Amino acid sequence: MKRSYGQYCALAKALDVVGSRWTLLVVRELLAGPRRFGDLMNGLPGIGTNLLSERLRELQDAGVIEKRVLPPPAGSTVYELTDRGRELGNAALQLTRWGYESLGLPTKDEEFRVNWFIAIGQAAYQRQAAGDLSLTCEMRTSETDVSHFRIEDGKFQIVQGPARDPDLALAGAPRDFIDLFTGRLPPKKAIANGIALNGDLDTLQTVLEIFGLLELSETA
Repeated sequence: MKRSYGQYCALAKALDVVGSRWTLLVVRELLAGPRRFGDLMNGLPGIGTNLLSERLRELQDAGVIEKRVLPPPAGSTVYELTDRGRELGNAALQLTRWGYESLGLPTKDEEFRVNWFIAIGQAAYQRQAAGDLSLTCEMRTSETDVSHFRIEDGKFQIVQGPARDPDLALAGAPRDFIDLFTGRLPPKKAIANGIALNGDLDTLQTVLEIFGLLELSETA
């Protein structure tokens, strides 16, 4: 039986749902749209299949996610956020922004995924400042670790996988992205040091402004 704080308190009720280990990270993965079980396993390195199944079942029972079968020819079973789950996703992005200053530099044992990094931009994104901006930016560190984000009609959306016709495409090692997006290296130097750019520098500058958070502390 799932544990409860047993308190008549809105925060306690929320933590009854999301306070378990891995739960909010499952929500983070679903911010990029419907995911198959195997996709979630790949995006949550370190979780076991039984534990993921348990967390998915708990989130379904709480009305945060739902399971459905995609229409042919895909026919895959996927999990996705409900309307209530997307509200929780907004709270997860606030925590992402709050946790940014604790991020530091990655250690050799820490995993990196492009969509996790893009979530920083989504957390920093300000709809009013974006105005009528329309933009698609793809980021990749390998053939398997590639995601993109779209800004359209004032909305910021993370999408797993490559973009069909991006305005900007960036490829490099995780540290290349960190150095570029935290201002440690200016765009031209970052490109000279390893970032592959398909697009123009003005568009890249726009993307950097979207990720306009404070520099990470020099730790690790």
